[in-house]
Amino acid sequence: MAQFKKTLFFLCVLFAFSVLTAKDKKKSDSLLYKGAWFEIEYPKSFTVKPSIPASTPDLFDSALFISPDKKVKFYVFSPQWSGDATDISLNTKVEIEKDTKTETKNGMKHKWYTYESKDGSKLRSYQETTNEEGTTKLIIGIEYTGRESYKKYKDEYLKFKKSIKQFAD
Repeated sequence: MAQFKKTLFFLCVLFAFSVLTAKDKKKSDSLLYKGAWFEIEYPKSFTVKPSIPASTPDLFDSALFISPDKKVKFYVFSPQWSGDATDISLNTKVEIEKDTKTETKNGMKHKWYTYESKDGSKLRSYQETTNEEGTTKLIIGIEYTGRESYKKYKDEYLKFKKSIKQFAD
């Protein structure tokens, strides 16, 4: 019986260690980007391109995260309060607004919009969240070159969206 208990204990320890190792492996698949007023996890294989500078020196209110094959870009805009995400404005010369939906729920206004290139080569979809007064803003989005590219990175994009942490004064 004592040998059985030792074996069982050993197996429990081995199992716990393997679970911890699996969690560490999952964490190692992403890196943490720190903006001026937010932080977000992104896939380790992606390249970061900071975009709109914040009032805080050397920090940014927005950033793009570019896939290794350059077919997908994740985007985040999270300024201290509100602001304009000028780096993702609709370019009417080459794009059209495809879909828009807005809803207000629990004191927050949510807007979803998609831009498509006129030649059909790419889509950009964003979710913008503001308080009803319009004094706070968060935009998260994805740009992709086709349905296959979107499918390839969809799981990473969902993890990216869930990982956002916003800060205030």
